[in-house]
Amino acid sequence: MSAVSEANQENDLCREMLLQFVEQRGDQGAQLLSVLTRYIRTCAYRHYPLSAEDQQDILQETAIKILKHARQVQGNCNAWLFSVVRNEYIDRLRQLQAKQKVFEPDADGTLVPVAEETTPSFALADQDLYNQVDCLERVFDEIARQPTGAVDMLIYTDYVQGLSNAEIAEHTGRTIGAIAKRLSGLRERVWQLKQELC
Repeated sequence: MSAVSEANQENDLCREMLLQFVEQRGDQGAQLLSVLTRYIRTCAYRHYPLSAEDQQDILQETAIKILKHARQVQGNCNAWLFSVVRNEYIDRLRQLQAKQKVFEPDADGTLVPVAEETTPSFALADQDLYNQVDCLERVFDEIARQPTGAVDMLIYTDYVQGLSNAEIAEHTGRTIGAIAKRLSGLRERVWQLKQELC
């Protein structure tokens, strides 16, 4: 099976998973919720960690967005899902930032907000998140342009989602050793491209 047909098959499976969730058939969304939970954990691991309650809220908000927009998805379905989760994650960080305002009494005893530079802020985390996302988009665009890009992106996406080498090997029809070698090369290539492009 060619890299392009594997990527198309992966995209078709993702779309079917979305439709099963929307139409409440098959596993009624259990597989989709598992994928979304992995994406939320990825955001928590790579960025600012949120409480379990906040992560559950993100999962629910993402599910609502999927119910509204699943039939309109164009392009890479998994990338769309991840971007919805990432955007919900950023929105939750902003909500928390707004709640973190600190007030102190002034000379008259009136409560006034403390200057932002002295209050806890997620602004740097937000900017860092945007910078990292922008960087990774450039890196993965470069990887995808290579002759083996579609397969490499499929393997790396499975890796980031937390699948084991054995699961990735089964999914792609390769040996576990080949997957381990490919992932090692991909991690090194991602690191190199981050140095060059970011």
